[in-house]
Amino acid sequence: MSKKLKSFAWFICFVFIFSSLVTLPGIKSDSVKAASSNQPVKTLTFFYGDSNADTHPDLFSTPIGKELTKLTGVKLKIEYLAGQDEATKIGLMLASGDLPDLIHGHQEHGKLIEAGVLVPLDDYIQKYGKYCKQIYSAKDLKRLRQKDGKIYFLSPYRNEITPDIKPDGFWLPIDLLEKAKWPKVRYWEDYQQLIRDYVKKNPTIDGKPTIGFTFITESWRFFTLENPPSYLMGYQNDGDVIVDPKTYTAKVYSTMPESKRYYKDLNKMWKEGLIDKEVFVQNYDTYLSKIAQGRVVGFYDQWWQFGYDAEASLKNAKKYNRMHVSFPVVYKGVQRAKYLVIQPIGARDGISITKKCKDPVTAFKFLDTLCSLEAQKLMYWGIKGVDYSVDKNGKMYLTDKQKAQREDPAYRKKQGLGYWWVFPHAALKLQDGNYREPGFDPEYVYKNFSPAEKKVLDAYKAKYFMQPPFTDPPVETPYGFAWDINIPADKTQVTLAQQKMSEVRRKYLPQLVMAKSDADFERIWNEFVKAFEKTNYKVYEQFKTEMIRWRVKNWN
Repeated sequence: MSKKLKSFAWFICFVFIFSSLVTLPGIKSDSVKAASSNQPVKTLTFFYGDSNADTHPDLFSTPIGKELTKLTGVKLKIEYLAGQDEATKIGLMLASGDLPDLIHGHQEHGKLIEAGVLVPLDDYIQKYGKYCKQIYSAKDLKRLRQKDGKIYFLSPYRNEITPDIKPDGFWLPIDLLEKAKWPKVRYWEDYQQLIRDYVKKNPTIDGKPTIGFTFITESWRFFTLENPPSYLMGYQNDGDVIVDPKTYTAKVYSTMPESKRYYKDLNKMWKEGLIDKEVFVQNYDTYLSKIAQGRVVGFYDQWWQFGYDAEASLKNAKKYNRMHVSFPVVYKGVQRAKYLVIQPIGARDGISITKKCKDPVTAFKFLDTLCSLEAQKLMYWGIKGVDYSVDKNGKMYLTDKQKAQREDPAYRKKQGLGYWWVFPHAALKLQDGNYREPGFDPEYVYKNFSPAEKKVLDAYKAKYFMQPPFTDPPVETPYGFAWDINIPADKTQVTLAQQKMSEVRRKYLPQLVMAKSDADFERIWNEFVKAFEKTNYKVYEQFKTEMIRWRVKNWN
């Protein structure tokens, strides 16, 4: 092993330190007995309600899906969200009473709980949760309990800091960093100037106009315009509020001076021609395509929204220097950035069993078996000897052929690789010492970095991107995230306030960015503040504060 790869050993310690913050247990190596071939396979229906999910037309007919059926005795018939938004679909399902056996309601999952259509899982976990209790600690289960004290879903969201992705932040292309001689990118003012200087020297890229700064405002993706001020102020991502870390008081930040400052700066960039003129009309695919072309210089976003598509396209095209690197940009005077937050366990949604399910025991045993070592390896590594290999010491690894297969989208779809994240899964490492996924192994990840990415890491004296200077050290909050707090149906004033705030932001933030003059900006800002005062946002703040404090008390 090379010296560079040996240096990753310290990272493994880092992973275990932060995993211990939430006491995530490993999977015991108890062998699962495959379902008897004499027993008929049971088919359960499952609705997967994430509008952003990477869907598969027939997941359980793939080789991996078939192996899971052999192990569990169950095949899922999966319905995905199509042609409707999440709220409309869940509303129609509740109104009609036409519910599947298993369901993942994503952002609307709270409505399913409130409607009383889900099966409490507590007794099932106690009686049948052999593997479930091995990957969900007592602390995890405590955090999954709702206000009525019951557990209704198994969350797929885990406490994970992995070296295979890049942290949220403000992004810049590698070419800019190299030509600027690897600058320290910390403050918002400096970040803007780097973009200005680069666009001036590079007005076109590959024959197309250079885009200095962009974002996406389509539908719920509006957060890329709405959320940055909270980060710049030094707060974590709590959606449309910032939370005082001492009093746990939630405050909406939309009309704070710090937010005005951000939109004022964007307005200046707009007037300078640095912001994409199509930014308020482009759809998600257009946004991705511009990044994939390599002509976007700066933007704020979260890795999951563009990294697996646009950045992967740049890498596949060998446009390595056009790939992007994120930084935890803050306002001058802010001491600590909180872009990287350890999520104890997702408390908003997961997989539930509905009361329409005629065989909830089979449904739960299916979910429980997915928590086993054998199932976890199938879901995240694939089939032994085909998708991965094992050395004489029991370490799982990929040959060059297996690595190439895994990176081929067509092969992944045919095999069923990479579509299982919504199901229950373990923490970073399995009990046998292997990582849950190849991409969690620092050695594997380092080998996969492009030459340009390795050049960046060397220049900034880092070994991967989930560490300084690309992000500040991670923080953990005792309440998780404020954005994943469901608003109950009986809190109509809170829901109405949230809707009105969203409408006001959608109306005025684009106007602020596109204001023709400083006087025009001030006029629009004053109108924005007056309109926002009429949204009854304080009711929303009060509700979020109450729920955050409830979590702090009951989770810890």
